[in-house]
Amino acid sequence: MTSSARLTSTELALWHQFKLVGEKVNAAVERDILTASELTGAEFGVLTRLVDLGGGTLRQGELATSMRWNKSRLSHQITRMEKRGLVSRAAEDSSTVTVSITDDGERALRPARPAHAESIRANLTEKLTADQRSALASAFTALLED
Repeated sequence: MTSSARLTSTELALWHQFKLVGEKVNAAVERDILTASELTGAEFGVLTRLVDLGGGTLRQGELATSMRWNKSRLSHQITRMEKRGLVSRAAEDSSTVTVSITDDGERALRPARPAHAESIRANLTEKLTADQRSALASAFTALLED
């Protein structure tokens, strides 16, 4: 790592491109999910994790960890989703709360999944060559290592 407190113009350009690409792709994918299903990106994230990681039900703490959200953020999100009938919440004991997808949540998720996949293809993977996808995956793996 360099000792300069300021970024070089190349480093700054890379940082801005990284942010802009993430924001652009995320916004497009979330827009496409919303159009197909009336689910927000956050709602889609919660529902897919409930189904994929818990078979429809997860402890609220596990859900927060999987989303990389703090407990307060998740609690507010779950409250909004309960009001829409997408999930239900139940206290298992004094320290354990579980969140479950409802029938309405499952119905909303059905059109969202193919929209999600198609949007990722259209806005990310199909815009890159196979070599670019491989290089990007390798770079992301390096960035995620601690």
